[in-house]
Amino acid sequence: MTDRSINIKVGQSKILDLDANEQGQFIAFTNSRTVITNDTSLTIEKEFSFPIIRRLDTATFLILDSRANKLPNGHIYNFNGQLIKSFLIGDGIQDVIVHNNRIVATYFDEGVFGDDGPNNDGLAIFDLFGHQLFGFNSSIETIGIEDCYCICKHKPSKILFYAYSDFKVCELNVNNFEFTSFDTPDDFSGASAISSTNDKIIFHSSYHEKTSFFSWDKDKNEVVKFGNYSPLLKGIGEGKFLAFGDNGFTIVSPVD
Repeated sequence: MTDRSINIKVGQSKILDLDANEQGQFIAFTNSRTVITNDTSLTIEKEFSFPIIRRLDTATFLILDSRANKLPNGHIYNFNGQLIKSFLIGDGIQDVIVHNNRIVATYFDEGVFGDDGPNNDGLAIFDLFGHQLFGFNSSIETIGIEDCYCICKHKPSKILFYAYSDFKVCELNVNNFEFTSFDTPDDFSGASAISSTNDKIIFHSSYHEKTSFFSWDKDKNEVVKFGNYSPLLKGIGEGKFLAFGDNGFTIVSPVD
């Protein structure tokens, strides 16, 4: 296992949310309402109680409040700090990834069973203008999402996610919404982070093994528990995970 830590110059501020890819390109949002990337820093006027920030493309980024109160809580800005659009992305947001020109939002149980909105779908897909294109619970009849525990990018146009209560690994194409699910063993039940390599799916932090990694070969249905990492992680694809703190982040590569 290897990890690579990167410090960010935030002064007296603290990072509230951050996203990064495996190459170390990042976007962060601080408690002084500053947006920081590898080569940009700007200030946003709007206050966010529970912010999540993601880069959309080279020109725009998304900041959202994970609690909505029925108000538009997704805000698209350009890198001049100009607000382009606001839209309702839903309440009770667990995570957001941007993949293949799609915004994918997942929700925890308070959102899924809360007020009407995209959150009732457990997982919702939007275009880069905030228009909802797909909702999992309203489109898939075979299983449902009550609480989406973790998600990651997977292949050029697919995502993987792992959700309560079925605890299946689900593979979803973000373009045509083709869907496949896989039964999982109990070894990593309740895992809070997921990532994938060419032939394995890697999980971190199960109900009973809070710091362990698990490598699952779904074709052979074989699980190997290995390593330890104590901070909570988020899977970013390519078998890698992300952790961040007040003034920087770490990319963790458990299978290197």
